[in-house]
Amino acid sequence: MQGLPINKSSYSPQFTILFIIAYLIIFPATSQGGGMFSWFKKKKEVFLSPEVNGVVTKNGTPIADLEIIRALTYIDGVKRLDTTITDEDGHFHFPRKTIFSSIPNKLISGDRVHQKIVIEQDDNSIIGLWGATQPDIYEIPEYTDKLKFLNCELTNPLVRFEFKNNKHLNRVATSICTWDEDYIPTWIMENGQEKYEIHNGNLNNLTERFTGKKVEL
Repeated sequence: MQGLPINKSSYSPQFTILFIIAYLIIFPATSQGGGMFSWFKKKKEVFLSPEVNGVVTKNGTPIADLEIIRALTYIDGVKRLDTTITDEDGHFHFPRKTIFSSIPNKLISGDRVHQKIVIEQDDNSIIGLWGATQPDIYEIPEYTDKLKFLNCELTNPLVRFEFKNNKHLNRVATSICTWDEDYIPTWIMENGQEKYEIHNGNLNNLTERFTGKKVEL
């Protein structure tokens, strides 16, 4: 009696490779207990913010008893708020902040952290001491260096500025605060939009975004 025909395609090299890959993914998860998906449930530490220090002044005079708010938002959408009060020297401080989340275990998670440090005024307006998006779950030295000390003069305009990135394009943040080094202001911001372009980092050399006209503030 003639035997049944064998479908040779089911034993192709591509099938063998896929089987090996699946085995390498599933076996470690099942061998450690908790089911084949236990690896995806394990939580990783997510870095939200380094330690923050700064001083708030107005016309050079330190401002005491001022509430400073830090808002940190991971891609889980939860806004994590903490507050502090400036001392008699205008100084404020926030501790280092991390959380644990299973989101980084996803194959495509788009990890990022939104960082904001603000002052909310009585008229509901907001003064931005720091605004940036950290594109990872790990500490980034360039952000940590900037947040070591914020020199925040309340009469300064809110600017978009660039600072170094050890890999490729410059980092970007917004703030009324200034730094003596690694600080290149590029735009003055109004209502969350780029309003005046700053040329060569000089706040006395401005042009309006849409008209290109030179302006003085």
